[in-house]
Amino acid sequence: MTEINKNNRGAPTHRRWTFWRMVAVCMLWTWALLFLGVIAAGAGAFLVYDYVTRPGQKGAAVEVVVPSGASGRDIGRLLAEHGLIEYEGFFRLAMQVEGSNSHIQHGAYELYKGLSALELLGLLQEGPSRHLLANQIRITIPEGLSIPQMAELLGLGDTFIETARARDLIERLEIEADSLEGFLMPNTYFFDKEPEPRALIERMVGQFEKEYTALLEAHPGARHLDKRYVVTVASIVERETRVDEERPLVAQVIYNRIRREMPLQMDSTLQFALNKYGERMLYADLDTDSPYNTYKYRGLPPGPICSPGVSSLSAAMAPADVRYLYFVSNADGRTHTFSRTLEEHNRAVARFRREIAPQRQRREQGAGAREQEVSER
Repeated sequence: MTEINKNNRGAPTHRRWTFWRMVAVCMLWTWALLFLGVIAAGAGAFLVYDYVTRPGQKGAAVEVVVPSGASGRDIGRLLAEHGLIEYEGFFRLAMQVEGSNSHIQHGAYELYKGLSALELLGLLQEGPSRHLLANQIRITIPEGLSIPQMAELLGLGDTFIETARARDLIERLEIEADSLEGFLMPNTYFFDKEPEPRALIERMVGQFEKEYTALLEAHPGARHLDKRYVVTVASIVERETRVDEERPLVAQVIYNRIRREMPLQMDSTLQFALNKYGERMLYADLDTDSPYNTYKYRGLPPGPICSPGVSSLSAAMAPADVRYLYFVSNADGRTHTFSRTLEEHNRAVARFRREIAPQRQRREQGAGAREQEVSER
């Protein structure tokens, strides 16, 4: 009985040593594997770095068109699709290695297979290939144009307007609308030959989808907002101010007035209703019976009044945190004075009238002098 007890007293000590020996062995193996992993990762990183930066052999020429607003990821994807690099991530790594963060212009480039991602980046930073650019059809659509204005600019008339009512493109955007008004992204587009209206409109819709998705990533709080609602607000912002810093202020004025159930009273919506651009609005125009007459009807108009740019879309998604309810143009013809109360607004309007009076007088005198000169001839 005593012998058995002695043996039992020694067993736990032996087991404890065995346990710690196993722990030590496991730790050694863990450290060894970690060490080998670090070496493998380092070797892999070196190989990738070497692949991205090592000068290559210029091979076959490939024409690549970089669209306006393309990100590093977008360009990397383009290069991979054209077989110039294996993975788009290699191009982004080249951008990090290069480090200058210089802007890559949109347009047509002649690139070459066999070059490293870093060499391709260098070619892209030099700007579009001139001999290709000379053969490209370049179409620029400014911000703030309605579909009829675009049709007039392009010289396409009713054909463009009718094509902008394509049901499949409207359904693709998942909106309730009769046309693509507001959803044709202003930009500069390049084509190898004169595009048909459908090809141009498809490109503009695709650019809108891309820009809108990127803006939602930047402003995730706007994801719950209806797309057509946002674009309608942005279109009014686009027409009401040309100053980027003012766009979030104008957007908030719109939201504040809607929240208080005040009519928006925006000239831009009435101009759209009357197709009356570049002319002074008359008091008689205020009686126009149109849902786009925001002097007569409260709330937003039924839909966008033009195609807004990225800055106006961003303002509609992320307006300024202000309590302004009014704004009026300043005498410089660009900026505005914003007010919280009607009293403040009336003072700003009076100041504008005082400051603009000499300019109007000079214009009227100049017009009179020109009329006299013509009559004397």
